[in-house]
Amino acid sequence: MDETFYRLRDASASRTLFRPARQKANEPLMEELDTDVFVESHSSVLDGGYHRTHLYLDGVHCAACVWLVERLPGDVEGVRAAHLNLPRARLTLEWDPSTTKLSDIARWLNGFGYPVQPRVDGEEAPESREERHLLIRMGVSWALAGNIMLLAFALYSGLGKSDLGLYTAARWASLLLAIPAILFGGRVFFQKAYHSIRVAWRDRSIRHLHMDTPISIGILVGFVSSAWATITGTGDVWFDSVAVLIAALLSARWLQLRARRLAGNSTEQLLALLPTLARRIEPDGTITRMRADDLKPGDLVEIRAGELIPVDGNITSGLSLINSAVLTGESKPIPGSTGEFVHAGTTNETGRIQVRVVSSGSQTKVGRLLSWVADSKNDRPRILGLADRVGGLFTVSILALALLTAILWAYLDPGNIAPHVIALLVITCPCALGMATPLALAVGTGRAARKGIFIKSESVIDWLNHVDAVVLDKTGTITVGRMAIEHIAGHEESVLLAAAIESESIHPIARAFEQYAEGKTNYAGSEKVHHPGNGVAGRVDQKHVRVGSAAWIGRAPDHLKQDLLDGIQSGNTTVLVEVDQIVEAVVVISDPVRENASMLIQEIQESGKSIILCSGDHEETTARIGARLGIPQRACLGRHSPEMKRDLIEKLSGEGHIVAMVGDGVNDAGALQAAHVGIAVTDGSSASQFAADAYTTRAGLETVAELFRESSGVLRVIHRNLGFSLLYNVGGGILAIAGFVTPLVAAVAMPVSSFIVVLSSIFQRTFRQVDQTP
Repeated sequence: MDETFYRLRDASASRTLFRPARQKANEPLMEELDTDVFVESHSSVLDGGYHRTHLYLDGVHCAACVWLVERLPGDVEGVRAAHLNLPRARLTLEWDPSTTKLSDIARWLNGFGYPVQPRVDGEEAPESREERHLLIRMGVSWALAGNIMLLAFALYSGLGKSDLGLYTAARWASLLLAIPAILFGGRVFFQKAYHSIRVAWRDRSIRHLHMDTPISIGILVGFVSSAWATITGTGDVWFDSVAVLIAALLSARWLQLRARRLAGNSTEQLLALLPTLARRIEPDGTITRMRADDLKPGDLVEIRAGELIPVDGNITSGLSLINSAVLTGESKPIPGSTGEFVHAGTTNETGRIQVRVVSSGSQTKVGRLLSWVADSKNDRPRILGLADRVGGLFTVSILALALLTAILWAYLDPGNIAPHVIALLVITCPCALGMATPLALAVGTGRAARKGIFIKSESVIDWLNHVDAVVLDKTGTITVGRMAIEHIAGHEESVLLAAAIESESIHPIARAFEQYAEGKTNYAGSEKVHHPGNGVAGRVDQKHVRVGSAAWIGRAPDHLKQDLLDGIQSGNTTVLVEVDQIVEAVVVISDPVRENASMLIQEIQESGKSIILCSGDHEETTARIGARLGIPQRACLGRHSPEMKRDLIEKLSGEGHIVAMVGDGVNDAGALQAAHVGIAVTDGSSASQFAADAYTTRAGLETVAELFRESSGVLRVIHRNLGFSLLYNVGGGILAIAGFVTPLVAAVAMPVSSFIVVLSSIFQRTFRQVDQTP
């Protein structure tokens, strides 16, 4: 590596890429990365000519790996951003292809021991080459360690007392067996330690030394001291401890990588349940097997009992039970008959059905969810940042303690310097500390997905535990969202005109108008203009029609004022219909409050969070519903447009509150985006879904309350992991310094501690499934 590789980002405009000669790259892959076909199919175009792509990296396993990888923008010209999702080993990269080839970036990563694997959207992460390589290294290392242990047993049993020649031969044989164990098995640790030392030297900072640094030093100290004892014929040898340490560390590393991959991909596995093939029914009645992604809207497909449904569409014939657990987390199947809408990924349990295709592949609901989850934010949980800082400082502290231990035992017993230093460096390796947070977060988000709660990034879990203000939209969140016209005052014909311009809208009020007008009129609206939070305007039968809130439409005529007041006081949604600038009708629309809304709001309030009810409805309507739910009148805000909702979020944030916004409509998208945590509920609009940080597929506040409750559980798991890791490292370090731990005991204890953290994360009792089958 030449000097220019270590220059900081702003030090110079000219940089020379680092291409290590000793690290063999996958040349066919390097060539593929630079082809136009690969760039077009695996990346999206951003502003300024930059592209964004997602790549899998092998060999990443701790916070220090993240730190190294994310130095890309400062060391490689043309790279604007690099974010590594540790649990999924997924690198999100933004680079300028006209400045830097993707293969140059891959070679840079390869030099640090992080080989690149292309990521295909919608596919589960392949078993990493690092896992396979580690498995091979682990097998070879255990074979070598086993033979060295047999020789050690012979030496411990007194071989030297009976035959000095055999004693010397056994020590030399142990040395020869230890060399390949060091070079082949230990290379994994030496490589990352070496590069992190070089970077730390360049930055004049040792805070970011890789966690493999003390391990590498311990291995080298044990081997060199034992080799010297073998050559000189004096002193003890520790080849058995060194060999077992390498094999045990490789075993723990392999288990860690495998557990992290399985946990980190749980959401993708859940969402990748779309069948690849489908049975299309041709016009002549024959059935053709074809790729599900190639189906077009309007095609007719057959799904037999027990099969997964490959598309979103309407059942045209047949009767069955549909299991929607993949989307909603509900294990109880629901009846599906002619006219019912079904989603891809759900299971047809009992009968044969035919479905008319509405969307397929990435356009299905489950396909859009997969894209949404994959497009995660680049922010990192604050608690993970804390773990990073603690991990870096801890590594430095271990090295300092190792020096003090050497000085102490040089005074007490010089012959025991090496074993005690080795034991300290090994037993206090903060690997468990490094994986305590990301693995717990990855498992938590995966479990949530199986309950129908999809979380965009692990940072959401962290933010949820700091939320102190929750802003709730009313329609579809607090209320059922199935609105129906309850009372009309004025000209009914104007209501039919209003229904014409409300057609094709997904807003619950629009659906109420459509339902009322069904079969009563053939009016068609044109020149429609939606005013989110206020209403809609358009032309119908040469007339200009507006329908919306009283605040937007204006004052009602005298003969309708009482009807407007009565509708508002009833707590129902009340809108006006204006035809050619004359208000001709008052329409009262009922939307019942959800059964358990009051109990769930009380649960959220009891957890220390304040509730604010925000709606576009009249203030009195909003206040009446808030009173029924136990929300103080001052926290019930009516006549709030989408812009006002967003401004409210920003105001609360400016006052120091951590805000969560819960909504389901297009008019909530801005507020969802502005909040620290945006939660989109049930089958809301795509705009609200993609603006949100968490998306629940079940209606109402039940999943929202569960999200807050179980996120606290995930945080408890993280604290438990961190507490155990710190206690283990401190306790083990004290025992090693005091001389109560041998290198062999340390070699076993260190991976065991990591494995305990893995088990603690995987078997956490958060987002538990409840069998609802009768």
